[in-house]
Amino acid sequence: MVHVKARMERPDIYPLRAAVSDEQVPWSTAFADYKPPYFVADSVLEQDETKTKGGWADPEDVRLVTRNFESFSGRIALDAAGRPMNVRGRTGIAGRGLLGRWGPNFAADALVFKCDVKGGVQCLLIKRGDSGQWAFPGGMVDRDETADDAMTRELMEETGVQLDLSRAVTVYRGYCDDRRNTDNAWMETTAKALLLDDAKADLVRPKVTEEAVEIAWKTLVEMTETGMYGSHLAILEKACALL
Repeated sequence: MVHVKARMERPDIYPLRAAVSDEQVPWSTAFADYKPPYFVADSVLEQDETKTKGGWADPEDVRLVTRNFESFSGRIALDAAGRPMNVRGRTGIAGRGLLGRWGPNFAADALVFKCDVKGGVQCLLIKRGDSGQWAFPGGMVDRDETADDAMTRELMEETGVQLDLSRAVTVYRGYCDDRRNTDNAWMETTAKALLLDDAKADLVRPKVTEEAVEIAWKTLVEMTETGMYGSHLAILEKACALL
């Protein structure tokens, strides 16, 4: 799959991306004129864990990063400066952008489903404040936290819903086509789905929190028609095939 949002979209704070055609995405394809702008947000630099106590970002000097770069997609190549190269190819922007980690930045997403009165299926979604798009409850996996723990925490923080996700089914683990992605930093996620029985669904009372602009149960048709954040629509399709 050739990433699209990582080349065509960007947060307002990002510079314009260098143009990259589908054919020019793979690193294996020669692209002598490729000169992407380099960008790292000040909010990331201020969270340098080597300078700020409790910081959540890697140092700007990639040589100071001591961990191995590991991706769900497999081996990660490094450029001449030792920076990890996006496993899906060029994005039109170098650096880390708004992402704290060089290489993969790991997230976790919770897909909570219930059956409606018409026999259809609805999914619990939040509307993101940064993009205005609908998305699954989820977020970054903190240091020393498992994806399952992050999923449970984010679901509670964003919707006020506390659920036992131990029986949730893994529907996706891998690269996310995210508008924040760069040549050297990108999103990867673990997504799990849970279909609530009627009794459990009746007890779920989502509420708007500081983490979400809006919360709603959406049908599969509604989610397809309105579009979703990042790779969430593709993940939804995988979930529907497994549930």
